[in-house]
Amino acid sequence: MRIAIFSECYTPVTNGVVTSIVTLRQTLRAWGHRVFVFAPGTPQPDDDEDVFRLPELPFPRHPYHFPRPFPRLTIDFAALKVDVVHCQHPFVVGRLGAETARKHGIPMVYTAHSLYDTMVACSKSPIVRSMGPQAMRGVVRRFCAKADYVIAPTRHTRDSLRADLIEARFSIVASGVPPTQIRPGAREAIRHRLGISPQTPLLLYVGRLGPEKRLDVLVDGIALLNDGRHGDFKVALVGDGQERESLQHQIANLRLENRVTLTGGVPHSEIDDWYAASDIFVMPSPAETQGLVMVEAMSAGLPCVSVNEGGVAELTLQGITGIKTPLSPEAMAHALDCLIREPELRERMGAAGKERAAQFTPEAMTRNLLGVYEKAIHLPRLANQTSVQKFRTSLNRRTRLTKRTRPKRTKRSLF
Repeated sequence: MRIAIFSECYTPVTNGVVTSIVTLRQTLRAWGHRVFVFAPGTPQPDDDEDVFRLPELPFPRHPYHFPRPFPRLTIDFAALKVDVVHCQHPFVVGRLGAETARKHGIPMVYTAHSLYDTMVACSKSPIVRSMGPQAMRGVVRRFCAKADYVIAPTRHTRDSLRADLIEARFSIVASGVPPTQIRPGAREAIRHRLGISPQTPLLLYVGRLGPEKRLDVLVDGIALLNDGRHGDFKVALVGDGQERESLQHQIANLRLENRVTLTGGVPHSEIDDWYAASDIFVMPSPAETQGLVMVEAMSAGLPCVSVNEGGVAELTLQGITGIKTPLSPEAMAHALDCLIREPELRERMGAAGKERAAQFTPEAMTRNLLGVYEKAIHLPRLANQTSVQKFRTSLNRRTRLTKRTRPKRTKRSLF
């Protein structure tokens, strides 16, 4: 099979979407399929002949590469003989993929990696918080109407999209991650860098420092454990993002400089070293559609403390692989205190988490996605176009009815 992936980001950017794309592409190619990638940015040394870079906007200091508006393909796409287009976002590059698929009569599938209305609801801008969620729901709704299948990584993601009146053929396919590769001496090296003993529990967060991640709640919870009655422990927040400065101020105001370390961005090739060095993984974000870093942490044998919201709530088995808590400093502090005090409980949950992580393999993800591709390919093109039109007509009608007769919809809360 020949697959074209259209994404707003790709290497050298490091995030969950890029990790998922790279893992999927490696597995598909190992199984004899050919995968083309269309993404913004300048050509990279590791790019092969099947990676096509789209012109980007000139933001050299930003870690992401934003595509220029209204991009065009400068290659003969028909010559690639693509069987299916797989879009990863509903924005500039995603729309280019959808338009390319329609132009060439090729099926298009879309993976909903994020719930964008939830993300913009956490913006610092009052205008974005007020108008952004509704605008994002409209963008995603219109894009999903163009897709033959919408892939959701969890039931939570699918149900959230349905709650936003999105009508589509849904398929739940969890993203897979390769098993962690622990290098000899990694635990000792990281702990030496942090200046902590082999016995000191190390709490770890890995991910972008964005407002929707709610790391402020985690830091407030750590402050509740900083009175000397809960034993010695350290916290490492691995990643970078727009909330770094705010978190630095919060850590300083709470006098947690000797307790919490902001590492900044870390190459993905070194992330496994941090898992090896740690004892507990923490995920306070309620906005995750799945939470690949939690799968990675479980694969490394770490018990997890996560909020009981979003996609991570489906990953954590309560009392078995970790502890799920409400999104509050007090609840998070209590859960962390339980694991800090009980090394045997950490070990037992870590072992169970390792077994759970074995279900989220690249092979399982790829096999399930190939099944979705096959179903999309075998949809009758005329019937499929009629179906898409029905989705749009029904959607417009439901939207009009909503405005006229339905009561005002309650916003989905993060708390």
